[in-house]
Amino acid sequence: MAGKAFDIADGIFFFFKRFGQNPAGALWIALWQMLFGAAAIAAVFYLIWPFYSELIDLVIEVEAGRIDDDEAAFAILQSLFGVYSGGFLAGLVGIIASLMFQGAWLRFLVRREVAPVIPFRFGGDEFRLLGVNIMYIVVLIAAYFGIVTLLVTLGVTGGGLLALSGGAQVAGALGFGLIMYLGFLGVFIGAVYLAIKLSSAPALTVHDRKFRFFESWEATNGVFWPMALTYLVVGILIMILSSVLSAGAALPFLGGMLAVAEPLSDFADANSDPSFEEVMTVLRETVFQPVTASLFAGGLVLFYLMQIMFEGMWHSVAAYNVVRHRADGAGEEGDAPVLGKDHPMGASPTEG
Repeated sequence: MAGKAFDIADGIFFFFKRFGQNPAGALWIALWQMLFGAAAIAAVFYLIWPFYSELIDLVIEVEAGRIDDDEAAFAILQSLFGVYSGGFLAGLVGIIASLMFQGAWLRFLVRREVAPVIPFRFGGDEFRLLGVNIMYIVVLIAAYFGIVTLLVTLGVTGGGLLALSGGAQVAGALGFGLIMYLGFLGVFIGAVYLAIKLSSAPALTVHDRKFRFFESWEATNGVFWPMALTYLVVGILIMILSSVLSAGAALPFLGGMLAVAEPLSDFADANSDPSFEEVMTVLRETVFQPVTASLFAGGLVLFYLMQIMFEGMWHSVAAYNVVRHRADGAGEEGDAPVLGKDHPMGASPTEG
């Protein structure tokens, strides 16, 4: 299947094109991703806070001389076991959540679909995406060993040239440096080439509703350089937007930091040397105040929204390539509904 020609402008702005076609659907996915993210953060905080609370209490006890260092170390080791157990569970939940997020956004980008009510699922798409991500890990491990073997070979070759140079050590050193430079340059170019050639696998898998991995190689035939340029422009655009939007997103954090810094400055004004217990008491009384906590939470929400948008922009390049590659007139320019009547955000608007 030849597909359509690769349009760099469409590739750069594909995420915003999809957003414009169905803003309610995109915002609905983003809202639920934020809710899931907030729940995950709350769960992790719930799991690890007892450890940090106990650690703070132990530091206070040691500072007061009520327990010695050995007793404190043993108590910390006991608490760490619970943290590691919770960390394993949190990692497993994080993997499942990442697959659900990836599946929801790729369905939105390549199939223009948003699942009703809660847009996240853990079904066929997600299991196939799990397989794709496992294949990425396998390729990454193979590439790692290949790169190590190549660099070791180049190092031995360059070292041999340096040893054979005899009195001309400057020429030998230059030859060694040139070999290593060309080796690293080749590794970088090869890594970029491989990454772009395999980048369409997740979107292709969701589009076809079948496991696809090496088929991404075919989907990128003849469009490597347009895709490379599109990724470069999108990366630059993300950096520019990040620098601009981060300033606004940081304002709530600054407000929270000022609220915390104000009571701490009282110690400096009084020329006193506060104990660790006094400092922690002040922090507990300020950080967990509704206003301060709301400022920090607001900053986190803004930064998370930025992250969602930037990830959507980045992954939309491969999604556009898959839609272009599989272009068969099936709804790409049509008005097929994306949201059903039973969706909480209402049915998608139609023309006519």
